[in-house]
Amino acid sequence: DALNDVLALVESLTLVDVDALNDVLALVESLTLVDVDALNDVFVLVESLTLVDVDALNDVLALVESLTLVDV
Repeated sequence: DALNDVLALVESLTLVDVDALNDVLALVESLTLVDVDALNDVFVLVESLTLVDVDALNDVLALVESLTLVDV
């Protein structure tokens, strides 16, 4: 539920490249227990998307990082 809220927030960002983001979201959802190193790789990939609203994304990333075990 918490992760779904995060995903909904990310998808609501108007400048997000949806196809690329869906790949990222699929990867995040596949992590049953968040491996911090792997998650950092996901963050780097998300931040590399040219159309991402960085300030809003940073809020999302902070929220994701605060979830110690992802509640799918």
